[in-house]
Amino acid sequence: MQGTLRQRLLTALDGLTIPTCPDAEMDDTPRLDACADENEYASRVVEVGMQLALRRRMEARRLEIEEALARMDIGAYGVCEDCGDEIGAARLIANPTAKLCVHCQADRERAHYLRCA
Repeated sequence: MQGTLRQRLLTALDGLTIPTCPDAEMDDTPRLDACADENEYASRVVEVGMQLALRRRMEARRLEIEEALARMDIGAYGVCEDCGDEIGAARLIANPTAKLCVHCQADRERAHYLRCA
C-alpha cells in the first residue's frame, strides 16, 4: 500500500505548479497608473489577491506532500504524531498526507472550535 500512496504523492507533487501574478510588481501589487481606470485596477487587485491565496495554498500543499514523503523515508509514515497509534489505511487513502489518526484530529478540531467560540 505504501508504494501506491508514495506514487500518488509523487504524482501530486509533480502536478503542483505555483502560479505567478501577471503584470505584477516585485511586491505583487498592480500599479494604478498601469491600468485604464479604477475598475481595471480593482479587478487586477482582486485577481492578484486570489492568485496569492492560491500560491500560498499550493505551497502549503507542496510542503505537506514533501513531509509525508520524508515520513515514508524514515519509516514514520502512517503513525499518528500525537498518540503514536497507527493511522487507519482508509484515512491514508483518503488523505495521504494525514499526520494524525481520526481521534487525535477530532480532538484538535474540537479544541480549536472551543478556543474560537
